[in-house]
Amino acid sequence: MDSDVDESGDDTVPADPEKWERPDVLRCVRWVARTFGVCAPRKHLLPDTGRALLALTEDNWVQVCDGSEQSARIYHAYLRHAHAGATGQPPPEPLPEHQATTSQAAAADY
Repeated sequence: MDSDVDESGDDTVPADPEKWERPDVLRCVRWVARTFGVCAPRKHLLPDTGRALLALTEDNWVQVCDGSEQSARIYHAYLRHAHAGATGQPPPEPLPEHQATTSQAAAADY
């Protein structure tokens, strides 16, 4: 693990990603990697602020995630959801793999 990552175990960050500084960015990506089971991004390519992190496109995330499209989609979606929740905006659409159709939901009940 990179030496600039906080190893204290405290994953608390401000609710609004726009207010994040470098330690918050690193805590967040560590939490997302652990929680969603995705590869950790290349930390030297991460921006130093949450505002800059929010500006990353999904294609930017693919580069930061060393070509892993799945990881890129998870990080990008998580940040969009966190920002929407913190600013009172409606959440973005869930990722397609997290959307259950009516027939899938009904089949899951059996």
